[in-house]
Amino acid sequence: MIFDDVSEPSRPDPDRGSSRRRPGDARQRNSSRRRRRRSSSFEDAARFDEPLRESPDRNTSAWLWVLALLALVALGFGAFLHHQRSAPAPLAGEAPSNQLMPFIDPILAPLETGTTGYSAETLSGLQSQFRIEGDKVNLDSRDIYSTAATIAQILGEALQDRTRHMERLVKLGAPVEGIAPDSAARTDVSETQRKHLELAVGISWQRNSGTYRNRLEELWYRLLRLEQGRFRAGSAPLSMLPENPTMTPANE
Repeated sequence: MIFDDVSEPSRPDPDRGSSRRRPGDARQRNSSRRRRRRSSSFEDAARFDEPLRESPDRNTSAWLWVLALLALVALGFGAFLHHQRSAPAPLAGEAPSNQLMPFIDPILAPLETGTTGYSAETLSGLQSQFRIEGDKVNLDSRDIYSTAATIAQILGEALQDRTRHMERLVKLGAPVEGIAPDSAARTDVSETQRKHLELAVGISWQRNSGTYRNRLEELWYRLLRLEQGRFRAGSAPLSMLPENPTMTPANE
């Protein structure tokens, strides 16, 4: 017994060490384990409850189908317009320029030439005829008749303006070919004053007729270009020369 090593440290008693642990440590560990289990269960549930995402390939295919459908619609619409405006076919009947040509020079002529022999109703009827013809043809040919109808409208306005100027001359007592003298013509002016007023009326009409001709000139060029090679009775040449204000219609 005397040879025992009294310096050897004594082993700790397991029961004594466990009894020294705090009672709260065990509760904390149990609570931590429960929290971990709950967190793991929540993550698993959330992972399974996530909505299924569509495959990128499926989205791409859907967009490709939509684009293909839009392309087909665009091609179909383009083919329709091409059919409407392609290869203009010859048109039956007389070219509108031939029908309008007889009105231009007489209506825009100086007042000394007298009445034209045409009425505003005639031009109004011609305008309506062109619009009706335009409704019967395709888009490419419709421009011909719409332009002709506009020319007929301007000629009708010019004819009415010309008639008003000639009526002023008659009221002044000036002789106008094709119009009977006005019995109530002014007699309170001298011959010099009457000549001066007649000259003023003539200048007024000359200015107005020039305005009408300028409006008609561009439309006439357009009409002749549109008529080129379109009518069976003949095609319209571009033959309105600068030195000759006469507007030449389609050749027969």
